[in-house]
This record gives sequence, structure tokens and C-alpha cells, in this order.
Amino acid sequence: MRNRNSIEEKNLRKILKEKRLELNMTQRDLGELLNTPHTFVNKYEVGERYLTFTEVINICKSLQIDVHSLLDDVMKSSSK
Repeated sequence: MRNRNSIEEKNLRKILKEKRLELNMTQRDLGELLNTPHTFVNKYEVGERYLTFTEVINICKSLQIDVHSLLDDVMKSSSK
């Protein structure tokens, strides 16, 4: 069973949110790019919803993040 509060899940959410804010993008803006309601973005950012790998890839594309770099960053921050 997945744990929404695992260090990896928390770090993934933190990194994605930081990148969204770095781009001066609102949750609504990102939701529009993803063709999802803004509540989708809110729910994964606060840990109320899991992300599938496909969703992570789509979010990365929308935020101009390299998926490999994201995974490296999540793993590095999780091992601290």
C-alpha cells in the first residue's frame, strides 16, 4: 500500500509545487494546461491524492521539468 506521507511522496509534491510557483503559475493555470480542474492540482499538492506515473509525466511537461531530473531530485532529497 502506498503511503501519501512517505518522504518520497512529500518531496515529489514539494518539488512540483515549487516549480509551479517558480513559473508564477496558479493551480488554476496548471489545471488548464493539464485539462483538469484546479482542484486536481490542489489535492495532489496537499497530499489528498496520489499521482500516477502518467500524471507525473504530464505535469512535468506542463512545468517544463525533465522527468529524469525530477526523479533524481526526489531520490536525492529523500536520502537526506
